[in-house]
Amino acid sequence: MKTHTAFESIAVLTAQTAHLAGEGESLAALNFTLAAIDTDADADKTGADKSIARRVQLLPDGLFSAKDGRPFDVDSGKWLMDDLAFAMLQANANARENDFHFDYEHQTLNADDNGKPAPAAGWFKQLEYVPGQGVFALNVDWTAPAAQYITNKEYRYTSAVFAYDTQSGRPTRLLHVALTNDPALDGMKAIAALKAGHGRTDSPNLIEGSQPMNEALKLLLGLIGIETEGDLSNEAALKAATDKAETAIAALKTKADRAGTLETELNQAKETVTALKAKEGKVDLSQYVPKVTYDAQVTAFAALKAGNDKDSVTQLLKDNADKVFESETDYLKSFAEQQGVAALKAMLEARPSIAALKSTQTNGKDKPDGNKDELSAEELAVCKNMGITAEEYKAAKA
Repeated sequence: MKTHTAFESIAVLTAQTAHLAGEGESLAALNFTLAAIDTDADADKTGADKSIARRVQLLPDGLFSAKDGRPFDVDSGKWLMDDLAFAMLQANANARENDFHFDYEHQTLNADDNGKPAPAAGWFKQLEYVPGQGVFALNVDWTAPAAQYITNKEYRYTSAVFAYDTQSGRPTRLLHVALTNDPALDGMKAIAALKAGHGRTDSPNLIEGSQPMNEALKLLLGLIGIETEGDLSNEAALKAATDKAETAIAALKTKADRAGTLETELNQAKETVTALKAKEGKVDLSQYVPKVTYDAQVTAFAALKAGNDKDSVTQLLKDNADKVFESETDYLKSFAEQQGVAALKAMLEARPSIAALKSTQTNGKDKPDGNKDELSAEELAVCKNMGITAEEYKAAKA
């Protein structure tokens, strides 16, 4: 389980490591002298690994850099090993199920490209941090071939591959370590196991069950807003804490990405405002009118058009008197108001002319008193269109 930040990189000596690096990652490897040691006269010398260092330095303390100038992606140009860095290394090591391993010449990184096997030279699980000295691998279980190489001084240096935060330069997680004769750091002291207590497990900064490092890890988690209780050397408690850390870091990254988007939008808005201000006072007023004036003209035009439409409807009905029955005058006016004068005109043009309507002198009104039995011009037109006599119409009307 990884607990590195969004700015984490990985450092290595070889350039053939693209398959290990994720987005925003690179690799770095540091090298240290690996020396054979003298053992006590009564020590067990039955195995070759009993005569070589089992406590091996992996990283120096404080600020450090490679002789080729790395890290190039850290502003300070230095890596930084301190309590906080070791807390991150510890958290990632505790989350691993498998042991860390030594290989030869970083073959683990190159196996996919050259097709050669990548045998292990040794295995270890525990890490130790000693302020002023650095990070050590404890109780390294060397293979017999590796032990012989080291005894014969055929291999003298180690090279740790680790991830680091590109903002602070702090290592965040250890990947693996190699035996090599091409050191990246110059002038490092020889790595030698102590005659007494080498491979010890009583150091206050050991990775397993260390209360001081628990506190450092809690401090680290507190910086990203995660409160923890209890002993983080417990596997379940550590997993719960790292799960929360991953969620918190993802949320922070989302906020950071959103902040970048908002900043871009804000800059665009500022540029727009600046452009508008630059044009201020340069508008040709002869090409524009005030909005109030425009609105007033629109209102006046609408009223004028309504009056013209009304007059047009009246005139249209008058001009087509021989096509319009008096009883439908209100309907046709409403039709014109809803559908428009043009629609009414098209309707009337399609109608046939009725001579009786055109010749009537009463405009479709009833005769004066005494002539109520006479049919109106409209009624006569109906009789004509229906093919019936006036008497038949009267009878039907009665």
